[in-house]
Amino acid sequence: MDYEEIRALKQDIMASMHCALPGTIVSFDAEAQTAVIQPAVSRNGVQMPQLRDVPVFMPVSFEVNEGDACLVVFADCDIDAWFETGEAEVPASGRMHSLSDGFAFVGFRTRGIRSCFGV
Repeated sequence: MDYEEIRALKQDIMASMHCALPGTIVSFDAEAQTAVIQPAVSRNGVQMPQLRDVPVFMPVSFEVNEGDACLVVFADCDIDAWFETGEAEVPASGRMHSLSDGFAFVGFRTRGIRSCFGV
C-alpha cells in the first residue's frame, strides 16, 4: 500500500468510529432511565438514525424532556449484556464504538436549546 491508500483507509476507519456526539432527546422513559436520542449532526448531509434505549446519566434527579440537549458517548464495546444484568459480562458481540452502545449525559445548557433545568 502506498501513502494515499493508507490515508484513505485510515479515513474510512475513523469515519465509521463513534466516540461522542451531541444529541437531542426525542423521548425519555423515567422508569427505565433510558432515552431515544436524535444525533444533532449529519454525515455527508444525511441525518443519522435515532438511538434507542440509551441509558441516561443523572447524578441528580431532574426532569428530562423532549428537546433537551445531551451528549451521547459510545462505549468501547457492546454493552447489552452489562445493561441487562449490571454485572461484569463478556460482550455479546464484537461491536466497538457502535451507535447501539451509547450513554446519554443530559443537563447541558446550550445557546440554542433550553437546558433540562428550564433555564
